[in-house]
Amino acid sequence: MKSLQEYTAEEIKAAVAERYGEVATAPQQKFNFPVGRKFAESVGYDAALLETLPRSLWESFTGAGNPQPYVDARPGETILDLGCGAGLDMYLYAKKVGPTGRVIGLDLSESMLGKARTNLAALGVQNVEWLQAPADAIPLPDDSVDLVTANGIFNLSPDKGAVMREVARVLRSGGRTIFAEIVLTSELPYEVRREIKDWFRCIGGSLVQQDFLDCLRTNGLSVPRVLWLGRNARTGHELAVCAVIRAEKPG
Repeated sequence: MKSLQEYTAEEIKAAVAERYGEVATAPQQKFNFPVGRKFAESVGYDAALLETLPRSLWESFTGAGNPQPYVDARPGETILDLGCGAGLDMYLYAKKVGPTGRVIGLDLSESMLGKARTNLAALGVQNVEWLQAPADAIPLPDDSVDLVTANGIFNLSPDKGAVMREVARVLRSGGRTIFAEIVLTSELPYEVRREIKDWFRCIGGSLVQQDFLDCLRTNGLSVPRVLWLGRNARTGHELAVCAVIRAEKPG
């Protein structure tokens, strides 16, 4: 089997798109990371709310955690959700920004993006737009977004610095990014990050927490800080934790 170190960045992105496309089309199959409603509830998504939503909105949920309590979206703002998945987070953000706001969903997987589009259309959500693209090449103009959020996208991106530079580019002056991500308390041993399947479960591409914060700062985002830190079924290794992180574009 090909080792993770033998993959190019483009091969990793293609493999991620394929694997998470399978999460969209066949969420009931077995993956080496948690998927679905039980996991969403375990990280704090409201069980009563999920009960009212279509199964297709939560059955493919596979975030790093739950950024929702920390995402301070305001009515009328424009939000970009990187790696939007099947649209659960987008649905909640669309309610926060209201009809005068806008939520843009970006995902590399055509199947996942199509599922999100269908889900939100079925729920009558109209203040949304869609982009099929990698997070390191966001097809939006400079200074066009108030808030960039994500739920586990950096782990799956081979060039994290490029993603961070793109986030800084599309944010308006004084804008912010708030997201959930898997980070490490110290470096993982090689044997648990040597295959592409380790990348899929957000371990193979993880950074040590301080290195991650330093990378945000180096790539144009100021005052990066951890808002919440904890473990869940997604962390998968004793050295891994889920962090909700905030950073800003200098005003």
